[in-house]
Amino acid sequence: MGRALVVAIALLCSGPGAARAPADAASAAQPASARQLAALHDVLLADLSEQDLELRAHRNLGMPLLRPDTAETLADEAARATSLRARLAAIDTQALSAEDQLTHAYLDRLLASLQARPGQWLHSFPITPYAGGLRHEGIRRLAMATPVGTADARTRYLERLKAYAAFVRSQGDKLDLQAAKGIRLAQPAIESARRLVRNLDAAADVFVPADARLVGVPDAERTAFLDAARAIIVQEIRPAYAALGGRLNADYERAAPAAVGLMHQPDGAAVYAALAKESSGTNLTPAEIHAIGLAMMAESNAELKQVWADLGFTGSRDAFAAMIAKEPQFQATTPAGVEAHFRRAMDRIVPLLPRYFSLLPKAPYTVERAPPNIEQGMTYGYYRPPSPELPVGAYLYNGADPGARSYANAPALIYHELLPGHHFQIALQLENEGLPLLRRVNGVVPTTAYIEGWAEYAADLAGEMGLYATPYERYGRLHARLFLANRLVVDTGLNALGWSLDEARAYMKANSFASDGEIASELLRYSTDLPGQALAYSMGHRELVRMRSAAETRLGDRYSLPAFHAAVLSPGALPMDLLEGHLTRWADELAKGPAPRQAGRP
Repeated sequence: MGRALVVAIALLCSGPGAARAPADAASAAQPASARQLAALHDVLLADLSEQDLELRAHRNLGMPLLRPDTAETLADEAARATSLRARLAAIDTQALSAEDQLTHAYLDRLLASLQARPGQWLHSFPITPYAGGLRHEGIRRLAMATPVGTADARTRYLERLKAYAAFVRSQGDKLDLQAAKGIRLAQPAIESARRLVRNLDAAADVFVPADARLVGVPDAERTAFLDAARAIIVQEIRPAYAALGGRLNADYERAAPAAVGLMHQPDGAAVYAALAKESSGTNLTPAEIHAIGLAMMAESNAELKQVWADLGFTGSRDAFAAMIAKEPQFQATTPAGVEAHFRRAMDRIVPLLPRYFSLLPKAPYTVERAPPNIEQGMTYGYYRPPSPELPVGAYLYNGADPGARSYANAPALIYHELLPGHHFQIALQLENEGLPLLRRVNGVVPTTAYIEGWAEYAADLAGEMGLYATPYERYGRLHARLFLANRLVVDTGLNALGWSLDEARAYMKANSFASDGEIASELLRYSTDLPGQALAYSMGHRELVRMRSAAETRLGDRYSLPAFHAAVLSPGALPMDLLEGHLTRWADELAKGPAPRQAGRP
């Protein structure tokens, strides 16, 4: 998923501090430009670590002292980014190594993203079932990992609880400001947002530290601290939730647009065009991406017809879906049954991985059920990277109502999410201590096309490994491919081309095997929660396949698939144009060397 969604909540801890800790003598021997770059990196790292949830998790810094979600906050951050970007531009890049030049370009893109945030802030809704829910979940996880063993730590924790309450209040104020400018959450998404706020309120006691975190604290101090924490929850946090949910009242709903999609919001079309370029990793327009999606759909539907022919099936799509739904091998009636589908797929691929990869992550991996309070806002699940308190990468699946869907796509899904998808890419990035920390852990730079593109590439790679050998297995992969190609069509359709929710629903119903509930949650995610983000999967995959083909053509007998995978994964997630430049340099250097004894293909 995202940022991951890759939307990542917490990341592997390597301890606080800068990305590298070279000896003083070695640091002094670096060129001045390299020292300037490292110093600027550390300044930016310190700035971002104040608020960035991923960096705080990675550096074991606990819950942040959150700033209000306001235009003023973002303007201050953008002004700081402008100042740092000017310092970055003054560094002599010609004196930098190739790796430091890549870091320089990465930091420039990071600062440019911070500068652009104020222009997108007003069109980003503060409370939505998917992205909004994950942000609050990340804050909660950091709260539960915050030390409270000393008096000073407890005082700081209470300050952070108060700041969190103020942050939630500012989210309500943002809804008011948006509404005053004619920007409102679309009517079909409002009830889901209300439900999320109710779920947050119901679980508010998670901010009360558990007894295990207070071992050794004198009884009187412990009682006073817990009473103070509960008082903040009762007097500030829960009223802030109530006020936030109260903004989404009947009056708000009546004035909200019936149509979903950014194009129906003031200035939304221009914002979406920018988001589409950022998420797809290309300079293509929404209309061009839409056309690519239609072509992908036609190709995938043709492949589906071949699967039917191989199975001897002659009925309709609906009849095939009904047949698959009744197929015992793809069913589950309990969360444990869902998990078993994923684990069987993992067991099949593990022995094959060393043949295709010269880099393997050290962090272990697992599958577990997602927190029930956020399951309603997701279709399948999400990847949770290793973190200090949970040093295991995990795919968190949606275990609600397991009998409502087929799990024919479970292998392709787990190869996307864990092996060799998100877990390989993200865990290797976190473990690469040669990278500056902001290249190992950062959610600001637009790298979604790389992250989700790699995961989708990984799911396809499983086919090269022979894991989609039967018609049913090929269908399971096609299930996901059709679903993601649909995203290109309906995300652009809803946000840029004027499609109604009914039109998008009918299109997905006719061209995918998703359930009605999956389609409903997906369409609201595209159009009201994370517009443009869904473009990253298929477009990033498309770009990676193109780059792989170019490398193979360039290198000939010097080409090796494990070496290509290492070249893609070793620099960590990058904007797609920076990745292409990196791969071009890699291929150029490899082409100069002696020819290998054999091609090295798996």
